[in-house]
Amino acid sequence: MPIYALRTTMGQEQSLSEQLARRAELRPHLKIYSVLVPGGLKGYIFVEAESIDEVEVLVEGMRHVRKRPRASRAEEIPIEQLDHFLIPRPVIEGVDIYDIVEVISGPFKGSRARVIDINVGKEEVTVELLAMDLQIPVKISGDAVRVIEKSTEKTEEEEGEYLL
Repeated sequence: MPIYALRTTMGQEQSLSEQLARRAELRPHLKIYSVLVPGGLKGYIFVEAESIDEVEVLVEGMRHVRKRPRASRAEEIPIEQLDHFLIPRPVIEGVDIYDIVEVISGPFKGSRARVIDINVGKEEVTVELLAMDLQIPVKISGDAVRVIEKSTEKTEEEEGEYLL
């Protein structure tokens, strides 16, 4: 099915999408299949419909629609262009062992730490706080850290690859 983009007022994407979905349910003769609000893209809503005419009828008279589909000469958007909005990324993507991170939330907020272990299943990292004299491992959620400096140290596996 074709997917069409609608320009919306920034910050009104969620409420407008709910109104559009409600309106589509009340008008079963319209062939509207889904309404998508991408998390990382402000000011746009994607509507999956049978044709541009169906979307045009759906948004008729709606507030917060900035450009009507016909006026903006909307074209079909391939689903491949929306893949990165549909597939969730792991929270700890880009964090490696021995990286220097900053804790951005929780009781250690503002502290710098070195990553010593990563648990991908639970999306948490084990770190050693650099400011402390006693190095105690602390488990922190992956979304509570931000990478400051990538590691330059080689892991044991990388060192073992070069041994003959």
